[in-house]
Amino acid sequence: MRNAAQLLLGCRTGRNAMFGMVMLAAALVAAGLVARVAFLLLILVSLLYILFALYSIRDPLALAAAFMATLILLPPFYFPQFGDTPVYPSLFLLPISIAVVTVRLPDFHLVFDSIAGGLCFFLTGTGLSLPFAFWLSGSEVGFQSLFRWLMLYLLVRGGARIEESRAEQWMVRILVFASVLTAAYGIVDFVWPVPMPHPAADQFIWLRDAIIRRAQGVFYESSNFANLCAFFLAASATAFLSRRERWLGIPRTVLLMFIAVFGLAVLVAFSRGAWANVFVSVLVFVAVSGRLRLRRGLGFLVALGIPLGVLWSFSPELWNYFLNARMGYLGQVFADPNLVSSGRFETWSRVVSIMIENPRYLVFGVGYKTLPYTRLFHSQIITDNGYLNLLLETGVLGLGGFLVFCAAVFGNFYRLAQRGQGRLAFWSGLLFAFWCGECVQTLTVDAYTYWRNMVVFAGFMALTMNLAEREGAVKGESGCRLVSATARPEATP
Repeated sequence: MRNAAQLLLGCRTGRNAMFGMVMLAAALVAAGLVARVAFLLLILVSLLYILFALYSIRDPLALAAAFMATLILLPPFYFPQFGDTPVYPSLFLLPISIAVVTVRLPDFHLVFDSIAGGLCFFLTGTGLSLPFAFWLSGSEVGFQSLFRWLMLYLLVRGGARIEESRAEQWMVRILVFASVLTAAYGIVDFVWPVPMPHPAADQFIWLRDAIIRRAQGVFYESSNFANLCAFFLAASATAFLSRRERWLGIPRTVLLMFIAVFGLAVLVAFSRGAWANVFVSVLVFVAVSGRLRLRRGLGFLVALGIPLGVLWSFSPELWNYFLNARMGYLGQVFADPNLVSSGRFETWSRVVSIMIENPRYLVFGVGYKTLPYTRLFHSQIITDNGYLNLLLETGVLGLGGFLVFCAAVFGNFYRLAQRGQGRLAFWSGLLFAFWCGECVQTLTVDAYTYWRNMVVFAGFMALTMNLAEREGAVKGESGCRLVSATARPEATP
């Protein structure tokens, strides 16, 4: 019996050893296959990256389109070795940007128009407050965002051609589709939160039986998300109402679906400022362009009514919150302005009191983007008013620079909307109208700090200025500085 047991135990041990050897061999083979697949994917990605770099050198506007698309679609990533510093995917386009500027610099025509001048005024005004940020707050602040506006604007303007490139032809369509995807993701993440670690502001909806985070999509906070969706909602709405959907490259029926998606995204972000932006943009566009079709207007209202119906059917409690807490309080604007403004009125009064007691801050301010972090006033201040925020952080110089930039936007695009035709008139009228809405929304949020959105807006401004300059060249007007195709034949696609 003992010999039989030992023989049986030996067989089992041999089988276990054999099984272990087989599993080890399978694991090694699997690891080899995974490593090989990963290596092949790395080679493929590197090859695509190099091909895109070569295409961007040939057509710099492709790089601008990719940069704006990544800002719209992709969230920042956080790595333990970098702490709380976000890494934006657009950073990986920096080597291509350096290559484009290095190789194509002789072909660039650096156009310093009034829009670029306004950006420089804003940049200078805020920059003068930086020494006071170090002095009064003792920390470095995020000043690089304004450079992104200016650099992308100059890249798009400098890379323009006398003939429209392929990148310009599909850029608007690509950005519209990217914005629809990011809006849809924000809606899905609101209904079924995606289990992806992503830092977010503390913006919640307090219901009777639940606490729900407002929709933010791939952005840090909901107002930023709503601001971007508001721009593309305004673009889609004005194109549909004026029968100019071809300038977006989107069929009419599909455009109505996009309006419903953008409307629902703004709705679940619960940003009244974004809705004010959209309505002001649409009304101003209709007034400036004089284009409104009654049947289109009814279709637009139906498309906007779809998100309201979805919200009501999805959650009656959330619908009641929207009616009572978000819309119902508006009737008490004179009785209790602090309640209507969600506590903003009290904060604004505090900011005004600080400037009255310390008039020296009106010159250079306390430092750009320091109020949410400084302890100069014993606690952080979230102003939720872009104009007051600029005045206290950067003084009259920073606020003045922003107003100069706004004046350049209004003056240029209103003139082009009145004098231009076709696509130029549409985009100029849209940008003029939207910036009116943006100035209204800036009364409730620090919209100019949404650098990802502002880069996209600056890109559309640059594209429209390219179009204006190109049409001026076609008409034979003097002062056109677009580089001719014969001057650089290698740039022709």
